[in-house]
Amino acid sequence: MARVDGMIHPEAASDPFLAPLHRSFLLSCFVSGAAALVVLPLHLALAGPPQAATLLALAWMLSQWPLALYLSQSGALSKAAGLSASLFAVFVAGVCAVTGGALSFALAWLLVPPMEAALAASRRTALAVTGLCGALVLALMFVPLPVLPASGFPGLATPFATLAALLYVGLLSLRIALDRSLAQKVVRATEERRLQISQSVSDIYCELGPDGGLKVIGGPVKDVLGHLPVESGEDWLFPRLHVADRPLYLTCLSEARLSGATRTFEARLRIGANRPGEAGQADYRRLEVQLRASRQNSPSSANGAALLLTLRPLEPIDPSAGKTAGFATDGSARADRISRDMLETAGVEASQALSDILAQSERLERLGRDTSDPVLKLAVQSLRQTGERGLASLTAALDLVPADRSPGEPEITGVDVEACLVQCMDMVARVAVRRGVALEMEPGQDSPLVAADRKLLRQALCFLLVDMVETSEAGAVVSVGVDLGTGYTDYVFSVKNRQSSLCWSAEAAATVLGVSRALLERMGGSLTVQTILGQGESVTVTLPLRTQAQQSAGRTGEVLCVEQLARSA
Repeated sequence: MARVDGMIHPEAASDPFLAPLHRSFLLSCFVSGAAALVVLPLHLALAGPPQAATLLALAWMLSQWPLALYLSQSGALSKAAGLSASLFAVFVAGVCAVTGGALSFALAWLLVPPMEAALAASRRTALAVTGLCGALVLALMFVPLPVLPASGFPGLATPFATLAALLYVGLLSLRIALDRSLAQKVVRATEERRLQISQSVSDIYCELGPDGGLKVIGGPVKDVLGHLPVESGEDWLFPRLHVADRPLYLTCLSEARLSGATRTFEARLRIGANRPGEAGQADYRRLEVQLRASRQNSPSSANGAALLLTLRPLEPIDPSAGKTAGFATDGSARADRISRDMLETAGVEASQALSDILAQSERLERLGRDTSDPVLKLAVQSLRQTGERGLASLTAALDLVPADRSPGEPEITGVDVEACLVQCMDMVARVAVRRGVALEMEPGQDSPLVAADRKLLRQALCFLLVDMVETSEAGAVVSVGVDLGTGYTDYVFSVKNRQSSLCWSAEAAATVLGVSRALLERMGGSLTVQTILGQGESVTVTLPLRTQAQQSAGRTGEVLCVEQLARSA
């Protein structure tokens, strides 16, 4: 096998598709010639001098060696296969000529050369061999030839010859099937290699046809453009160009087609899976566009020939970020919108509280300070209550401001979660009423205080409640249940009477859940998503209880603060 591989032409030796074809052709030629050298001495020793048909068969078998040498020197597999098929047709016609012409038993073998010509993978070769076989059949029909005996069994010559032809055609069919299977494997491997190369480069390479059709050759199309253009036969680039950059693109395209010179310019290209003209804000990316003639085309024939178009991003792009860019953008926008809505709601309440304070202040000023009227006392009391309510609303609004990227240590204290939930439900009440969603909290069991940061806990609970309310239809009920454990407390957030269990899912709310989970983990809590049969998915918030040591430490800190204040006084 190594000697055969050494005879393969250098241009085909490194080709994964041509090398096996050359190897099989050379092997068949060598086996055929070697068989002739073995059969000839045996025939002379056992059967005496061979007949004319046998001599023709041996001559055809020995002629395969020159064909193998021709293929090894030239590397032209199609020509070698065509010569082999033509030589076989002449050999069959010679056997027919010496065994009866058109009435010969070997006439059926003239159907084999066109089948063998299919190995050449050339339509011209197949047509030429078929025409040669037809001409040989006509010559055998109209040229009178003597009928000579082919063997000692003249009655069985035709069936045996037909059976041998069937076997030979079957072998050729098997070889063609193997060649097609090899071609499929090579194409698949080439496509995988092309994808690997596309993932390792940053530029997009396209072929721009004379009719404007754009075909992607390679490059990270999905990462750069945000979509995969499936319409390879149409110009998908021009509609995505910014309107102000289209004249420059057409000018450079015309110059590249007329002169064949390379043109490079910058343009803004619309990215994303949505089509131009659809509703929504367009997002553009600056790319460097290069138009140049193909190396296969001469500059004189650049007009009307295909051009190579290269798209190069002007700023680095993270391939992994492109896959989740849309999801992350939508999730971040959703989280920002929730914060904004909550702040607006708290701002409205604070404005109302401040308006009440101003009204009570004006009333107090009219009554005077020296008056001991009970109405004044009631006004002062109402003023104090209104101020407290406004202060609580403003504090809750400030708690919803997102934390810094480098936050400090959380202030862990004893927090009443039920009180925080009541405050959060009051803030979410306006949104719930607008959507027709009810809020309820199951009767508590006098749950103890938990060790948490009040501000972070309020943020996490508000995000969860608003997300569930906004993803529920009218008539739904958002409920919060409490489950006491040893050293911890679970708060289960679920939605009942929901129109569809697909309205809310952990995957769609991944960003909101991620924000809440990060806030809870900072103070030792956790957040998990569970699936309840018949109710869909629910969120469980687990918070650690405040231990006796933490309570003692808190009291000790308070005593120390009081002592320090007393000493300073």
